[in-house]
Amino acid sequence: PNCTVVTLNLRDNGIGLEGVKYLADSISHSDCTLQTLNLSHNRFGDEGARHLAVSISHSNCALETLKLDNCGIRDAGAEALADVMRYDNHTLKNITLGQNLRISRSLIEKIDRLVEINAESIGCSAAEVGKKKRAEYGPTVDEVYRFVRFNPHLLSSAD
Repeated sequence: PNCTVVTLNLRDNGIGLEGVKYLADSISHSDCTLQTLNLSHNRFGDEGARHLAVSISHSNCALETLKLDNCGIRDAGAEALADVMRYDNHTLKNITLGQNLRISRSLIEKIDRLVEINAESIGCSAAEVGKKKRAEYGPTVDEVYRFVRFNPHLLSSAD
């Protein structure tokens, strides 16, 4: 009998750029049944995110959930993912990019809107997708800077 993998959790597995290239290639094949892929806490950055974006742009990609928390992704990688969601992929209904501190808040909000549009187009309510969306994202660098700047009294001094 054939084995069908629907969920693959590779969180914190030391996967770098080469590893994510192989995974990205695999998820674009027509016989891939993977619906959930967790690559959080691996360090492949923008280039790895771009490879994933190319793979999920294929019409035969069945991926619905992609977790990319703390992967060293910046605006360039997040923009590649957003472009795919905007133009090519309509099955992805959940993507997490928390703890990638170099992604601008406006880009995260754009991806959130695209996820909601995709979810609604496949019959999943935006409420289902968005329940914990805000809690998944850590603060941006700008938000940390503003917090420290306007709340110096909350910081302890390092002697």
